[in-house]
Amino acid sequence: MKSVQHPLIPGLLMIGSLAAAAVAAHHNPGVYFDLGTVVIHRDVTAVSFTPANPHGRFVYTMADADGSVTEWVAELPANNMMRRNGVESDMIQPGDTLTIRGNPGRQGATMLRITHALLPSGDVATFYSPQGTGSLEDLQVN
Repeated sequence: MKSVQHPLIPGLLMIGSLAAAAVAAHHNPGVYFDLGTVVIHRDVTAVSFTPANPHGRFVYTMADADGSVTEWVAELPANNMMRRNGVESDMIQPGDTLTIRGNPGRQGATMLRITHALLPSGDVATFYSPQGTGSLEDLQVN
């Protein structure tokens, strides 16, 4: 007996494998961020702080050495991770001046995977707990 293959099956299999690759890439921050590099951004100005699931966004501006101001987007962890680390949704307000630490975006992207922030109150907020202790020393480049 001869088997008959439906003409849509190869296409559906290809679409399914591409979707699986996209999901795997999304859950690997190393695709978007250089996890082997830590940067400190000083005197940044908060534009917006929007916690959300699965990842929120912290938008800020920062002046470069020439004085040009650039807008950056920092990825936040999920709300439940931030709550476990004591980060509340109202801790950062537009106009706040902060020092932040994190992993930069790949290929010069103005993105950051934020790990810590020195808040106007003098407290250090820890966003990704496996990376540091939550002390002021976390905001120094090793």
